[in-house]
Amino acid sequence: MAAAETQAENAASANRILANTGFRAIADIGSKVASIALYVVMARRLGDAAFGVFTFGMAYVTLVTTLANMGQQAILTREVARDRSRLHDYFVNTLSLQLALSVPALLLALGLHVALGFESGARTVVLLLGVAVVAEALMSTCFAVFQAYERLGFIPIVLLAQRWTTAAVGIAALALGGGVVSVSAIYLGGALGALALALYYVVTRIARPRLAVNLRRWLPLMRVAFPIGIAGVFATILFRIDVAMLGWYDSDAAVGQYGAAYRLLESTLFISWSVGTAVYPVLSRLTRTTATPIAAVFQAALKLAAALTLPLAVGAAVLAYPLMELLYGSEFRDGASALILLAPTVALYPPAYLAAYVLMSQDRQSYLAWVYGGAAIVNIALNTVLIPRFSFDGAAFATSFCELLTAGLMVGLALRAAGGINARAVLAGPVLASLLAAAAMALLYDAVLAAVPAAVLVYVGVLALYERRFHPHDYARVVNFLRRRAAPGGSARGAPESEQL
Repeated sequence: MAAAETQAENAASANRILANTGFRAIADIGSKVASIALYVVMARRLGDAAFGVFTFGMAYVTLVTTLANMGQQAILTREVARDRSRLHDYFVNTLSLQLALSVPALLLALGLHVALGFESGARTVVLLLGVAVVAEALMSTCFAVFQAYERLGFIPIVLLAQRWTTAAVGIAALALGGGVVSVSAIYLGGALGALALALYYVVTRIARPRLAVNLRRWLPLMRVAFPIGIAGVFATILFRIDVAMLGWYDSDAAVGQYGAAYRLLESTLFISWSVGTAVYPVLSRLTRTTATPIAAVFQAALKLAAALTLPLAVGAAVLAYPLMELLYGSEFRDGASALILLAPTVALYPPAYLAAYVLMSQDRQSYLAWVYGGAAIVNIALNTVLIPRFSFDGAAFATSFCELLTAGLMVGLALRAAGGINARAVLAGPVLASLLAAAAMALLYDAVLAAVPAAVLVYVGVLALYERRFHPHDYARVVNFLRRRAAPGGSARGAPESEQL
């Protein structure tokens, strides 16, 4: 009986992970489309100077309010996932701590803006966007609650409502002659509306947290969260310093070629974010000795991420030249060599990212700062040597090498915490299917618009056949999930409460 209950619980957990991965992916993809539409129209209507004011203002206020997002949400998710009664201790205290850290920093930033003599319109943009960024930080804490309760279906509702409303109203205002201040005000309105909607869902659909602030909890929360925040800073350096150093050593044209290739890499990262967001609360409740060991869930998450990203890495390597020409034009053909060298990172980023969640779930978040800090130092050293000689190809090689280093260290530490996994079960199917898809792409190399769908058909078909033959339980689980979601009313009918809206 106990074994049957455990198996049923595992199946339900797998369904929630798949559903929540989809919810997070929908939110990320949909919001990016809306944001890109707004920024493209804004740049065209306002020109580079006014668009530069908005871009600088957003970067400036995001930087000065960094302490509002220094890992507090990850700790909230972990602790509430383990014990939902902790919501009363963590939710309001996290919100109040974020306000206490970000509001004074924003006021100081505004004062510095005035002291440096920026014109009044730019100061207004900084003020409006600053309040909006603080509101979004508070909104992310609500998202952490949804994550802890495994109710990620609320995230696309809130995020898509914000981004699409902001884009629609912003584009309309620009068409009517509005300027950068008007768009900034609209952005603030969207952020405040989204925060209100997120709070509404927390209170009405999750739980009603006690409105009690305990100042004595602030310092312990910051102390526990600090390594995660520092790791985030180092991770940003790891992923951004190459562009800055390339701009220092080489021409704007080289930066443009590398940036075009790098954007394709960045477009795949949402897959890791989606899987990690879905699996983190489950990991937080597990250990090596629970009925479902944490290694089993870690292995399943790695397998899902590998199945989704390995073919993208192979495709980026095989079709780099025609893809760059198709997407950016023939003048960006030279950047294809950078895309080939960046392709391994597409497949290496997910295991590193998921391993970080394993470490956080087991209270070993201090490792993150050391690993990402060391990788950032290595990346800077490699770029210093390679960029002067190999330009953007050197930067691309440094990125993939450092991601290999990060993934190796992070997965090794995660396995020490979680226990061993079956690497063959994780990789054999995706590797085999990706190799055959690569062959299809090579055969249709000169017709990229035909090569991509052909490769998708080959990959999905081979992977399905392999999994059905060698891992029938995993295959049946995914097929049953897809059938239920495809059925009329299947998104909620018969689903556990944690999956329903």
